[in-house]
Amino acid sequence: MVRPIKPRRLLIPQNPVSLMPQGNRESGKGEVQLLSEEFEVIKLVDYYDMSHLQASKAMNISRPTLTRIYNGARKKIAESLVELKSLKLGGGNSYLGENWFKCNDCEAFFNIPDNKKISSYCPICLSKSIHNISNESNL
Repeated sequence: MVRPIKPRRLLIPQNPVSLMPQGNRESGKGEVQLLSEEFEVIKLVDYYDMSHLQASKAMNISRPTLTRIYNGARKKIAESLVELKSLKLGGGNSYLGENWFKCNDCEAFFNIPDNKKISSYCPICLSKSIHNISNESNL
């Protein structure tokens, strides 16, 4: 029996994104789904220049697991570029590790450190229509 996959911790929430290579003018070329945790690994290792060990600690997973996710993500990105398929970000088994909130009006994400008092308004638009997204899964 296979062990269940534990949720992966994301440091910063992402908005759903879809990228399409310029040569993809025809419909039906297909799309590649890049999961939230795969995007997070690519961001930490390639963009922030973290080692695999540092990134695995940040995401609360083992280094071999991070390496498997990283290799799978790179393969998906390559497939999208070579086969001119759109790359869609979203889904996955992930959670946010801190006090993250989303404004329902301006759709801004913001977090409040544990040692600070939780405010009841968005720091961008001052709306009181906010909700805690820290414990939502499948971001």
